[in-house]
Amino acid sequence: MKYFFHDIDRTNLSLFFKKQWASFLALLFISFFLCFNYFSMQNVFRTSDEADHLRYGANILELNSDRLVDKVGLMDDSKMPISALNALPEKIALDYLHKGFLKNFLRELLAARLVTVIFSGCVALLVFLWSHSLYGKVPALISLFLYVFDPNIIAHSQLATTDIYAMGLITLSFYWLWKFARERNYKNGLLFALFLGTSQIAKYTAIVILPLSFLALFLHDWFSRWRYEKNTGKISSYLFKLSVYALIAGIICLGVINIGYLFNRSFTLFKDYQFESDRFQYLQTGLAVLGNVPVPTPYPYLQGLDLVFYREGTGTGYGNIYLLGMLHQVQGFKGYYLVASLFKVPIAIQIILLASIATYFRDKTRRSRFWVDEVFLLLPVVFFTIYFNFFYNAQIGIRFYLIIFPLLYVFVGQMFRNYTRFTKLQRSASIALGIYLVISVCSYYPHYISYFNELVWDRKMAYQYLADSNLDWKQSKGYLDKYLKEHPEAVYFPGDIQAGQIIVSVNDLVGVSVGPDYFAWLRENFKPTGTIAYSYLIYNISQEDVDDLCSTKSICSSEPKN
Repeated sequence: MKYFFHDIDRTNLSLFFKKQWASFLALLFISFFLCFNYFSMQNVFRTSDEADHLRYGANILELNSDRLVDKVGLMDDSKMPISALNALPEKIALDYLHKGFLKNFLRELLAARLVTVIFSGCVALLVFLWSHSLYGKVPALISLFLYVFDPNIIAHSQLATTDIYAMGLITLSFYWLWKFARERNYKNGLLFALFLGTSQIAKYTAIVILPLSFLALFLHDWFSRWRYEKNTGKISSYLFKLSVYALIAGIICLGVINIGYLFNRSFTLFKDYQFESDRFQYLQTGLAVLGNVPVPTPYPYLQGLDLVFYREGTGTGYGNIYLLGMLHQVQGFKGYYLVASLFKVPIAIQIILLASIATYFRDKTRRSRFWVDEVFLLLPVVFFTIYFNFFYNAQIGIRFYLIIFPLLYVFVGQMFRNYTRFTKLQRSASIALGIYLVISVCSYYPHYISYFNELVWDRKMAYQYLADSNLDWKQSKGYLDKYLKEHPEAVYFPGDIQAGQIIVSVNDLVGVSVGPDYFAWLRENFKPTGTIAYSYLIYNISQEDVDDLCSTKSICSSEPKN
């Protein structure tokens, strides 16, 4: 701070601000992002998973990392130690504060969610810094702008869940790997390993980061350092060093995992685990040699990974998978996240991303830097795009796909590196897309989990394309309760075909959370006339409509459904 003010004293103030204008704008964008999230999440009801995340986080703070039984009686699989951050405000309030406003505030869900908001703001800053290092001030501001106005990032930054943590920590891991690739020193290597390890206690998705990151480092070095020295004898020496890097990073990563799970039964013999998934059971019984191997991770870490594989393989615990009017019970849809992105990512961002990819690979000068810089951005994007779209079954929302978004937004910055050479048309188009993005996103305020772009012009019909946590994650229940109180004649979740004002949730209507036949009569014969916060659909059905339906189709019953 002393040097900061000393710098101002010695230079002309206007010159100082001229030099730092991008930093001040970045600070303004991030401040707006934090405030925007704070105000728009005021009435967001507790989502389906938040209570379990907070409960596990609270247990971690009580020095207990055992897996818990969730609200439907299943052993919890995916709750992670990082949720202790969200549980910390209430812990501080209960243990250290006396009665008063601050104690009451810290015990509220809003305080727990603010931790995620602040973390997401830090990720926004990282996007700016990385893009600034690669491409300059204006590109960095563009990258930051896209992050700040991404409605899906806004939506999940407001929740006490782990999706934003995973997104941010994976981005941090690749950022410090990029720094390490540029300058091989202890600081960069240690920070990479620490963030790599921390990502492992945020979400199991990050388990592939260790091999993926070292593949990126190898490709960087192979094409930028050793390309013309393959026969000089240095390759074997390099591969040895790379193996040492990987070993050290792996050890640090294991250390962080053990700390996160409180060393809970670390080094339990592999044969002493009770596995549920086919793949782990096969390893346990089919490869007996592994039985006496002590597992260097805590018991609940590997137990949770096993349960994730089990649930993904059987569909247990997450209902039916829905896409474009079709339901799958276990198997995911090929290309699910590409379709979801088509409707959930703002059109302006899609246009900018496609233009950025086109200009990058068309320009030989820009493309020549790929193995030096962009490999750390695009290799994980390519991997996760393939994995989630073609090999992942638990396709219950775009939130899993968020991990690639910050990397893409940093990459977009390269298109604006030579912005001073833009034609008038290019500048006008960029400004128009920016304005369009802001209008589109603000039009959904404050319902960002339910955001769909303008390809779904009639917001009542969004259920025809996607459901689950893309539209309804119980976040709008407060709005439903208020509506039912103001409209006592309305019937929520009717037991059978009936006239009147009928209200159903999107997930119930399409068959995600109840059997697909339950509301087939409503889904196939009527269209909603309104919505409640885009998550609940309102139908106004007359007795004449019911009589006509029952006279033409044998689906009416005097017995209410169970």
